[in-house]
Amino acid sequence: MPKIIFIVGHHNTGKTTLAEKLSKELSLRGYRVGYIKHDPKGHGITDREGSDSYRIFQILDKVALLSVGKLTLWEKTEDDPIKAVERYFSDFDVVLLEGWKSIRGFKKLVLGDLDAEGFRIDEKVSIEEIINYILT
Repeated sequence: MPKIIFIVGHHNTGKTTLAEKLSKELSLRGYRVGYIKHDPKGHGITDREGSDSYRIFQILDKVALLSVGKLTLWEKTEDDPIKAVERYFSDFDVVLLEGWKSIRGFKKLVLGDLDAEGFRIDEKVSIEEIINYILT
């Protein structure tokens, strides 16, 4: 099972920017890194209404689009990030999860003034300190 790290904070506090920096740095150090972003309001549109895959997904529980060098999968599932990590990222070293601030029992990187337990990130904290927190 990989190390699971939640990156939490209010909107526009730098969660995705931090995920990008950590992804690059950990990958450069030889770690296999995965990423899951929470979309609780369903704003992330990955398929056009009326497209072939959209229409078939209204009928079936799992549909995929295979393009050159990329597989896009639509699967009806519950909103459980830990099960998603277990199912799709079990062979990774680290999985960064952006969001899910209410989940407990896992390491969290906390940005901004969010009232949550975890390692508080501000401009004084170095990337090295963050990586040490993740890997220990």
